[in-house]
Amino acid sequence: MKYGSVAEMCSVTAAAAQDKLSALFVDATTMSVAGFHPGPLAYFEDMTPDFVARAGGYLVTEAEILEFGRRFDPQPFHTDPIAAKDSVFGQLVAPGTLIICARSWLVNNLDRCPAYSAGLGVEHMNLLLPVCAGDGLRLEIRVLEARPSKSRPDHGIVTCKNLLFNQRDELVMELTPKMLVRCRNLS
Repeated sequence: MKYGSVAEMCSVTAAAAQDKLSALFVDATTMSVAGFHPGPLAYFEDMTPDFVARAGGYLVTEAEILEFGRRFDPQPFHTDPIAAKDSVFGQLVAPGTLIICARSWLVNNLDRCPAYSAGLGVEHMNLLLPVCAGDGLRLEIRVLEARPSKSRPDHGIVTCKNLLFNQRDELVMELTPKMLVRCRNLS
């Protein structure tokens, strides 16, 4: 049996499906930009080895790939769907830096968002699979190490493993960031 796109299988036009999805994601993006976190803050004291936080709901669109690619990474497999067919990927794919930005959006929408004050760097990052238009991304973070800050007694330094999955539960990116996280009790 031959299947068309998801929109065809659901008897919905691609434009109508995109409009529905865009409405959902625009609201989430607006709330995130305004500083809204859907879950409780996780302070340094909460950042133990059993800490896990999750977020989902980031849809990668073709328009986003094309705009980001043209502005920041003008490779044919990011900027031209026809030329991308002749690339090693065989299709249009998202730039790695776009995937890092999507991960940042997801961090700000975690069910338990760290009370971070600053990012301190990334120890390593691996892009494991290409991300394409229509992929839905979700993030899972786990604490690897947490220690009090020597220079800021009201903060701790936390190292986490970040795992970014697509809608097929395939791991597309992993990275290990370090962040400065506020303590709950300052007295």
